Amino acid sequence: MEDPDTPGALGASENPDGVGTTVAQWLDGLTDEVPLGPKAVLVRQVLTTQPTYCSYATAADVAERAEVNPATVVRFAQSLGYAGWPHLQADLRAVYLTGRFVPGQPSKADGGLLATAFARDAQSLGALERSFDFETARTVVRSIRDARRTLVVAAGTHAIPAQALAMVAASRGFPVSCEDRGGAHLAHALAALSADDCLVAWTFWPHYRDTRAALRAARRAGAVTCVVTDTRYSPPAQESDHVLVVPTEGIANIQSMTVATSVAYGLVAELTASDPAASRSAAERVSTVWQELDLFAPDGPGRGERGSGPH
Repeated sequence: MEDPDTPGALGASENPDGVGTTVAQWLDGLTDEVPLGPKAVLVRQVLTTQPTYCSYATAADVAERAEVNPATVVRFAQSLGYAGWPHLQADLRAVYLTGRFVPGQPSKADGGLLATAFARDAQSLGALERSFDFETARTVVRSIRDARRTLVVAAGTHAIPAQALAMVAASRGFPVSCEDRGGAHLAHALAALSADDCLVAWTFWPHYRDTRAALRAARRAGAVTCVVTDTRYSPPAQESDHVLVVPTEGIANIQSMTVATSVAYGLVAELTASDPAASRSAAERVSTVWQELDLFAPDGPGRGERGSGPH
């Protein structure tokens, strides 16, 4: 962390507790009298809208999100009085961590925080479309398709996209299952892995111990390991054969699984496209079983029943 007397540095020293100070407010204070060029503005926007990611990302990571050169990130930090990106990042992380549980403030504008949440997810989806590694995604799809079976692992809210991938893929005939309970359930599933299998982990900062342990166990078994995470430099990414990076920033310091879930459905779409006839046949069989189990409530009097399987 830079010396508080360094021009432009910190600001956390002006608010030792950091409570109530958002990253945006903190950056406003740092950049108030600093002229920013167009590229520096892009860097500032990424720091403001993606503080979770930027709290541990490298300068190259931030540059990729901002669509600038890594040197621009370093120069941005230096323009604020820091020696380099790691020093600015240390203060960014401190401000973010002290204020991350402060709820968002209601907005007087139409839509309020709901509209802001929608806009943030739309922004993240747009950024992903420009930066997503589609070739690696196709490799992940091939790994799932060619595996004897695929185990999808996640914990907490990270299991939202994981369950979507496993549930819909299984309904299309692929031997894919999800384990998000951890403990003995996860241990038994991992013990059954072999070199013919694939493991897909969904994990974002902060990372659950079980998910990282699952990746290591899968590698020891010789299985292909894939991870969907928020930076290619995260520890789980370093332990995986194939890495997909997606943004998870929400609003009010709440992690959003919207983009990750979109990726899950995209992966399933690619899987089914690899053998449309077999996928359609499997979906029809699953539909029949779901109807036999009478799992769906009727829509209403005289309207019959809807639903033919997992969606």
